[in-house]
Amino acid sequence: MQQDKYLKKGALTLSVSVIIGFLVDYAFNLSLSRTLTTHEYGDYKVAYAYATICGVLVLLGGDRVAPKVLARPLASKSAREVGGFVAFFSKIAFALSLAVFLFTYLSGYLHVGSWSVNDHHALLWISAAIPLIALGAILSRVLQSAKMLVHANLPWRIVLPLAKTVVILILAAVLEQVHLWHIIGAGIVILAMITSWQLKVLQNNDLLTFSYITPVSNQPQLLATSIPMMLAMLVTIAISQLDLYMLELLALEHEVGHYAGAATTAHMIPVAQVSVIALFVPLLGQALEKGEEHAEHILWQGQKIMLATVLVLSCGLFMSGSHLLQLFGEDFFSANDALHYLILGSCFWAVTAFISTWLQYTGKGKYVVIIGILTLCTDGLLNWLLIPTYGITGAAISTCVALFLASLLTWAAFLSTKKHALKSHSIRSG
Repeated sequence: MQQDKYLKKGALTLSVSVIIGFLVDYAFNLSLSRTLTTHEYGDYKVAYAYATICGVLVLLGGDRVAPKVLARPLASKSAREVGGFVAFFSKIAFALSLAVFLFTYLSGYLHVGSWSVNDHHALLWISAAIPLIALGAILSRVLQSAKMLVHANLPWRIVLPLAKTVVILILAAVLEQVHLWHIIGAGIVILAMITSWQLKVLQNNDLLTFSYITPVSNQPQLLATSIPMMLAMLVTIAISQLDLYMLELLALEHEVGHYAGAATTAHMIPVAQVSVIALFVPLLGQALEKGEEHAEHILWQGQKIMLATVLVLSCGLFMSGSHLLQLFGEDFFSANDALHYLILGSCFWAVTAFISTWLQYTGKGKYVVIIGILTLCTDGLLNWLLIPTYGITGAAISTCVALFLASLLTWAAFLSTKKHALKSHSIRSG
């Protein structure tokens, strides 16, 4: 009964988060693309992708492992134990964020690659946001694990893009010219406000305290569990962002902005995918404590909702995608074919993402990492072959093929582990 009540409430939160969140995020990207030049818009998306990847890297999987590790402490409201967990990964994140910032600065100072501190300062500015992105990610995971989905999702899905949109409109009205550093600086301030609010919510609900924390026991074992989860997530993000980097390298400057418009439009499917998984992960973490057989019911329940959600959204985007693209500007219609391939690729992966999570939570994360690396290499190779000839459409085809491969391999790994588990069970029974 309690689980059904949670799922109904969570489904409502999911709907609001996905639909309204997508519309608000789309409004932000529209305001950004119309305030900046196509080239600058592309630079922002590249910088944002960089910060996203680094935000995952510096946490070493602390956010990914949180639902599994914190199921018991949150159920018993052991605020000191939760505080010890958050403090442990936060310290790691801040130390690694400093290293990333220094690396970014030195890369620009030494003119590594095609950018310098003066010419492409967006990367350097956005590096300052990485520790806040990491802290926000782990606090959101703690809130999700505590089944406080509204507090975990809506600030990032709705409040953040809405606030950034308002800031862009104000800056455009006040300033003669809006620069990237204005937008990034304002985003950092908003990140700090949301993160502080989430921290306060956890403390007010007696779910987290930093006073007399309980230190994390067996830290090497915890990192041995979290790092493979981080690597799997990192590879997944890298696959979605690799196209932007390779387009920056191999295509015309304005094509990066056009591709970013298509990727933003297709992004509604990954947002729905993440939201569905967030709805079921707290239940999965609790159920796995009773055994994999008990948890499979949660897995297949989540898969049904995921499939239905993805089919509805994909049909809607196929029908309305070209119109959404033209909101960015008439020249963005050139990304229409790329959009179709990105939607298809997102579908392939969305119906597999929960299976990937299952493999990680049941100790088979190595399969996910290997599959991710193979997929990333496939995407990179195809980008190198197709972008020079087909431009952004070639990049989208590469992603679609790579995600299809990832889907096939992930299902194969899942079925193989299930077959092995059944065989082992038969031997023990015999």
